[in-house]
Amino acid sequence: MNLIQSVMGNQQLSISGSKNTPEVIWDVFENSFVFKGVSYPENAKKFYDPIFNLAKIYLKDNKESKLNMVIDFEYFNTSTARMLYKIFAMFNEAVLNTGLNVQIDWKYESDDFDMIDSGKDFDFMFKDLKFNLVEKAA
Repeated sequence: MNLIQSVMGNQQLSISGSKNTPEVIWDVFENSFVFKGVSYPENAKKFYDPIFNLAKIYLKDNKESKLNMVIDFEYFNTSTARMLYKIFAMFNEAVLNTGLNVQIDWKYESDDFDMIDSGKDFDFMFKDLKFNLVEKAA
């Protein structure tokens, strides 16, 4: 059984974080999708491909639901930014074409201006996704 079949059967994708990859939890039943930690994988495409594949399946089956995403990175590199762009573009298109409602809580430390700017940039690029910039509690 492949990862996607396992996830759809269990209604959850769970990838443990490592020193250079984020923890990823996608609970299909709860419509919750969380990235947490750091993301600078050696091969971003290899790490994120199973997530893209699950997203494609999810979007076929969940056309008028609501998805709550949480992006809670301490750090991410340029390759990860490209992967986030690809994920957000996929969901933005679904919002436009199917009525899916996507809310993204973009978490940041109060003094992390790069993370704040990245959240604002993605919000500007993807107007149909509902971005909330959320300061982490001290």
